[in-house]
Amino acid sequence: MFRTKAISFAGALLLAGSAVAAAPQQRIETITAQVHARMALNADSVSAAHQHFHHVINCIVDPDNKLFELRAGNPCASMGSSSGALHDEAQNEAQKKQLQHALDIAQRGAACKTMELAKIYAEWLADVLEQAT
Repeated sequence: MFRTKAISFAGALLLAGSAVAAAPQQRIETITAQVHARMALNADSVSAAHQHFHHVINCIVDPDNKLFELRAGNPCASMGSSSGALHDEAQNEAQKKQLQHALDIAQRGAACKTMELAKIYAEWLADVLEQAT
């Protein structure tokens, strides 16, 4: 009986894993950008917030884009075609505008000088990215 349950459980895990693997990875770059916007909101220093704003930018734009900051790292490097959410995920003009709006906010956040401003931009950015998912 135990062996039957173990085999059934293992089979269920295998099927669940197959379903997840087969599911399209839609909006994964946008969701990852949103996570980094929330990380910027919870950062304990301006430089840490800036790092997460750059992660958001790098998830939205193509690595060939002038806004892409190689030194900041790219948490979305292996997602989609690795060309950023604007290329991989914007399926219509409204989504493209939402992501461009998020990009503008992330740039402002990456340039801000105080934690107060960083938190304002991070919260705004997280809200805009949530609407884009």
